[in-house]
Amino acid sequence: MKNLKNIIDYITGNLDADVKRVVIDEIRKDDEQIAFYKKLKIAWALFSSTKKMADYDIERSYKQLQKKIEKEKVRERYLSIGEVFKYAAIFIAVLGIPLFFYLNRQTEQTVSSVQEFKYTSVVADNGQTSKILLPDSSVVWLNSGTKLTYNNGYSFDNRDLVLEGQAYFSVTRNEMLPLTVACSEIKVKVLGTKFDVNAYPGSNEIDVVLESGQVELLNSNVESFSLKMEPGERVRYDLKSDEFKVDHIDTEDFTNWKEGYLIFADSPMVEVIEKLERKFDVDIEVKNNTVYKSVFNARFKDEELSEILEYIEYSCSIKYKVLKNDELNKSIIEFY
Repeated sequence: MKNLKNIIDYITGNLDADVKRVVIDEIRKDDEQIAFYKKLKIAWALFSSTKKMADYDIERSYKQLQKKIEKEKVRERYLSIGEVFKYAAIFIAVLGIPLFFYLNRQTEQTVSSVQEFKYTSVVADNGQTSKILLPDSSVVWLNSGTKLTYNNGYSFDNRDLVLEGQAYFSVTRNEMLPLTVACSEIKVKVLGTKFDVNAYPGSNEIDVVLESGQVELLNSNVESFSLKMEPGERVRYDLKSDEFKVDHIDTEDFTNWKEGYLIFADSPMVEVIEKLERKFDVDIEVKNNTVYKSVFNARFKDEELSEILEYIEYSCSIKYKVLKNDELNKSIIEFY
């Protein structure tokens, strides 16, 4: 296969921007190379959404992969699906994941063949946060209770993401292929930047915080709507009224969750409860509506839930009781 090493380097993010343009132009000239690229990228996309390796280990594995591919004597002809799985196995074997795990992932997503593959979804359950590497080498941190989805054309003919929950993005710049994050009818369009989107299902508001670079907010229902953000800004968009508010904020207060921080700045108690439920995978039941009148200010770093509850009790005059639900295998906390 002509340009095999360049294709591998492109998929794994080991090419400079100028070289990337040349490689992708070469791929697009040949239908066989396009087909091969897509199949190999699917294997990499599935792997990148499941691996849990340190950045150093990933870089070292890239180099191991390149050496292994260079040693392979590849015939100059179109690769069959079976041969593509051979290279998927190379990806997985070099990076330490058994082949059966990859195949199980295929089955779980109701994929019967490479051509039928449509979407990959990555989920951070309640009580967990996840860091993932996308096929274009962009890095995303998912907060608890978050789902991120992308299609099998990602990084080739699109960089379209669908977000349910909260995520922090460090986006690899690509002027020819902007990245978009869709959450409800709002879309965040970027070339390369660092930003946070908070768009949990059931919420009437979407928050976008820009740390660096520039993003543009679009509305799929209002073609004329366009709002460009500057670093240090937070846009809070009300889905019911279609109105938005722009604030100048300390971005760390809204993005440090990925480092284990839990920050409340004049947060209404309903928001505090939602965050605690997601972060610690508990259910909080409010037994007295006066609880909702409280506003909470605090900054935590890796504290246990019990410590946070004690602080809430002290600062907000809210009593609490911890119960255990054996059927759900989780704690229930009563506020009153």
